Amino acid sequence: MARFYLIRHAQSANNAIWDGSDFHVARHPDPEITETGHAQARALADYLTHPESEPRQHPFVRSPVSSHGLTHIYCSLMTRSIQTAEYIGAACGLRVEALADTFEKHGIYEFDANQERRGLPGQNRADFERRFPGLGLPADMNADGWWNRPAEDEPGFLDRMGSVVSRFREQLRNSEAVVALVAHGDFIDQFINELMAVDRCPQNYDAHWFANWTFHNTSISRIDFIEGAYSVVYLNKIDHLSPDLVTW
Repeated sequence: MARFYLIRHAQSANNAIWDGSDFHVARHPDPEITETGHAQARALADYLTHPESEPRQHPFVRSPVSSHGLTHIYCSLMTRSIQTAEYIGAACGLRVEALADTFEKHGIYEFDANQERRGLPGQNRADFERRFPGLGLPADMNADGWWNRPAEDEPGFLDRMGSVVSRFREQLRNSEAVVALVAHGDFIDQFINELMAVDRCPQNYDAHWFANWTFHNTSISRIDFIEGAYSVVYLNKIDHLSPDLVTW
């Protein structure tokens, strides 16, 4: 049996200023995490390495182990995801590997004068190697920015998520791995939808910033993969956060 943990990144600078609209003048295309975000990530890393932090057992696959016992840590190529994952990697003694297709919906972009999304290059290999020297990078990353294309549209997002979920489903089908993927709110929402064949409820997705599932910063969601099947054990777990560190 494989355990798969979807973890939302720590509070970003954009999360901290969000006022219900994307069009905040201070919005950054690829924000870093805040001081609160750093505190959240430290608490998350401490929790994930505690020897008794994961007592829940699969009903048909019992184990004497009550720790998370991560074997792999992945993240997106977005700064807030990398910074959060690095805390976990340092605590667990594991190298963080960045995956090119696990980015948040729309990719790296800014808004033009007409409030239309305009894609931006994003960081290139030299940028990542300078800022995050221990990060495992995709082999085909080059001197161009990792994004460097138009902002992703809704059909593109849904197609990508179908491919991402199919890959993880196949990767974990007959695995004993314990995987953490540090990702993003819309990404995690659609990952669950796609994996469990849940429709995107129109009254949610036609409204602004509504979704089927919601996730706090550094929340943990667990899926067990066993014998070709998969079960959602829990969603949006934030036991590691004190009340003052709970943010969206």
